[in-house]
Amino acid sequence: MHRKKLTVVGVVAVAALAVPATASASPDKSVTVTVMGTSDLHGNTVNWDYFKNAEFTDSRGNDVGLAKVSTLVSKIRAERGADRTLLFDSGDTIQGTPLAYYYAKIEPVNETGELHPMARAMNAIGYDAVTLGNHEFNYGLPLLATWVEQMRAPVLGANAVHAKSGRPAYQPFTIKTMRIKGERPVKVGVLGLTNPGVAIWDKANVAGRLRFTDLVQSAKKWVPVIRGLGADVVVVTAHAGDNGMSSYGGDLPIENASAMVAEQVPGVDAVLFGHAHNEVAQKFVTNKVTGRQVLLTEPGRWGQRLSVLDFRLTKQRGRWVVTGKSSTTLNTNTVDEDPKIVALMKEQHDTTVKYVNTVVAQSKEQLSAAESPYKDTAILDYM
Repeated sequence: MHRKKLTVVGVVAVAALAVPATASASPDKSVTVTVMGTSDLHGNTVNWDYFKNAEFTDSRGNDVGLAKVSTLVSKIRAERGADRTLLFDSGDTIQGTPLAYYYAKIEPVNETGELHPMARAMNAIGYDAVTLGNHEFNYGLPLLATWVEQMRAPVLGANAVHAKSGRPAYQPFTIKTMRIKGERPVKVGVLGLTNPGVAIWDKANVAGRLRFTDLVQSAKKWVPVIRGLGADVVVVTAHAGDNGMSSYGGDLPIENASAMVAEQVPGVDAVLFGHAHNEVAQKFVTNKVTGRQVLLTEPGRWGQRLSVLDFRLTKQRGRWVVTGKSSTTLNTNTVDEDPKIVALMKEQHDTTVKYVNTVVAQSKEQLSAAESPYKDTAILDYM
């Protein structure tokens, strides 16, 4: 799990990390702050394929896991200043690998009191905010509540509301403050939005207890609140694709509404989105109300990429104003795993490896596990 690949797949290699940061406000009163982002981690902590019982690799040379992400995050923090960087995630965190399954079904953390492996790794890396994905609800609300409680970072979901009262069931947003030497701080607000499809996909777990409201309407409600509390930059972390379409019918709000939020909600500077498992290094959408450009980026899946968003802020009339922004994606196959994260995950990883290699049944036909990380397959029935 410790090798370093030389293959570079994606938009930019690690050498591109050296974007100069502003250590303090310059004579023209400008400063640059950086937001890093992951999404659709799906229970990947180390670079391992539990179905093949081998180090992960694919035809494109991708690696996976938070141990790889951690190395990139550490590099960016070192180069740009830890006080000028934030780290967010856009959801689908606690489901997707046998590791996640084991600590949800075999030794469920809400019963044992064990720290969830994704909480263990993400806390160690130092996430600043995490948004709920639809797969967070797969194992039921008690397990989800335990994971939320175990996370040091706030877990956001503004549009997941209590069925009867309509009040938020999870924290809607958070505001992070960055100290600027000799100047007023920069405040970055992050609004978390989850996917309305939960109402269908996990009906058994949420019916009568939670409702999932429209992403655009939720953002229209909360972005002015965040701005009113003094946020200089507003980032929406949305577990929703950007094509404006849904995989379901009926009266549910639109599934993939990230670009719609950018187009229709004034006051949003950027959208870090997920759910679609695509790599979108940088995309701009024009807000129809203000005419301003809104930045969008999606960091693929499983920790294969890390989105990096840079915001240049200029002091105008005593307030910071975003005057420039850009983003890119970095490929985790360009770095080694962080040995601290590998060591931290060893016990739970080894327990899972032992579990999946225990013979429980025999089949006369070959049962593929290729689609098992993201859908139910016959082989999972044996687990």
